[in-house]
Formats: sequence, structure tokens, C-alpha cells
Amino acid sequence: MTAGSRAETGQAEPLTARQQQVAELVVEGLTNPEIAVRLGISTGTVRSHVTQMLTRLGLSSRTQLAARTVRAR
Repeated sequence: MTAGSRAETGQAEPLTARQQQVAELVVEGLTNPEIAVRLGISTGTVRSHVTQMLTRLGLSSRTQLAARTVRAR
């Protein structure tokens, strides 16, 4: 199944383990710099993970990402 067909059926690609970690910290309300310190990665990398998750999941905000993460638990 291709990524395009997943999007057409409403199925999102699974998140990587690191993306899941970032998403959980977004749920906690941490900022990108705070997440970066917590995970020992750069702020730019955190920003990239958040952007990739929003795109992959068809979301438009960190709030939506947090809500989806909580629902997926």
C-alpha cells in the first residue's frame, strides 16, 4: 500500500518511536526547546518531528496532535 492510498483511506502511517516520544511530550505541554533538552536533540530536530507528524497525520496544530496522541493511548 502506498502512502497516497493510505491517505485516501484515512489511515495514517505509523509514527516512529522518536516521534511517539515527541508527541507524548507535546501532550505534557512542553515547548520545542524543552523537548529538545529532555531528549538530548536539537530544537530543529524537534521542530522537524512535529512538522512531519502533523503532515503524516493530516493535522494542523500541536493541540490536535496532543488530542490524537491521548486518544491513541
